[in-house]
Parts: sequence; structure tokens; C-alpha cells
Amino acid sequence: MSLLTSDGATLRAFADGVLRAAVETLEEVIPVTLAVIGGVLAEAEPGSVALQEEDDGPGLLWATFVGRRMVFRYNARTAMIELRDGTMEGYPLRLFGHRSLQMDVVNFFGSLRREGRV
Repeated sequence: MSLLTSDGATLRAFADGVLRAAVETLEEVIPVTLAVIGGVLAEAEPGSVALQEEDDGPGLLWATFVGRRMVFRYNARTAMIELRDGTMEGYPLRLFGHRSLQMDVVNFFGSLRREGRV
């Protein structure tokens, strides 16, 4: 079940869940979480951000970018935020973790603008 609130409150709830789940890797996860949340806030279609609760984790963050529904999920085993296109099945489209470069985040979220969002 998706819980849709304001985009800001939903993003805050997802970030809080990720940071609570990342107790052992918190210092590595904080900058990545803030970068992803900032990218979603800047680039997601307004009103499209939703948090889907999960029994065993911080929940799934759904958002629409340039007409494409995408989902972010924090994986506590790898300490990475996984991004998939429209489904939780299969290999992630992108992985955001402590070894991600700033350009990895910029290349994903920036490419959305180039695809026609501006």
C-alpha cells in the first residue's frame, strides 16, 4: 500500500527510515541519502512521490521522472540505495552508495533534464 503525503514529508520519512536502517554504516550512508533525496526533490514530477511501507526496512520510495515511474530501495546488506524502473524485480538500474561519485548522482538526475523536463 502506498502512502502519499506531501513530497517533502514523504522524502523525509524515506530518509529517516534509511538512516535508521544504516546504523552500522551511517557515516557512509548520510551523504548518499541526502544526494538522492535532493535529486528526487528537484527532478520528480510534483505530487508523484510516494512511500510504500515494507515489513523489513525503510520502505520503497516511488517517484515519476519524465513520465517514468521509478522506485528507490535501501539495501542494508550493501549500504546502497537501489533504483529500479517501474518494478522491484530484476537488477537495479542504478546503485547509489558511498563509492558513488558525485557525477554518478549528477549524471542520473541531470540526464532527466536533458530528456525534456526543462
